[in-house]
Amino acid sequence: MDYRYINHDELAQIIRTGQAGKTYQVVDVRDEDFRGGNIKGAIRAPSEQRTDQSVQDLVTRLDSVPQVIFHCTLSQVRGPKAARIYAEARREKEKQQGVQQRDASATPATGSHEQEEDLETAKEKARTFAPDPYAAAKATVADRAQTRQEVFVLRDGFQNWQGLYRKDADLVENFDPHVWQEYSP
Repeated sequence: MDYRYINHDELAQIIRTGQAGKTYQVVDVRDEDFRGGNIKGAIRAPSEQRTDQSVQDLVTRLDSVPQVIFHCTLSQVRGPKAARIYAEARREKEKQQGVQQRDASATPATGSHEQEEDLETAKEKARTFAPDPYAAAKATVADRAQTRQEVFVLRDGFQNWQGLYRKDADLVENFDPHVWQEYSP
């Protein structure tokens, strides 16, 4: 799997401590059900309007963002599908650029898995080596983004998110309580 699920409290913490478009980006793939509010700072990429070009544009736009979180209303179909398509497009772009992400489940095209793992381990040690033992921990967000981008799907989607955070202006914007009356906690 090229993505993992993230819980509401984890995403709330990311939003509260990060910066949309820099340290994380929420991607809302809801279609006509977008009305009624959204996660603050989310970009809209409706699943009905998705094309190969729009996916490539999104991959390029979010290239340096270390955490990308997809969701729809329930995050059962559209959110996970969008995350998978995005992760596949990103991986393909990286292959074309000659940058291969470390993936323990991947089988190398040539040579043995152990040789590739040893080479990757050596590269990582060389990249992070510093006389200051704390220097590696001080790596910038941009450095981490170049090595690996994490792709997430918000568990239970916006429906549960709005139930938890509808009154928190730091986490929800454009909220219309009339749209969500039947889903109130």
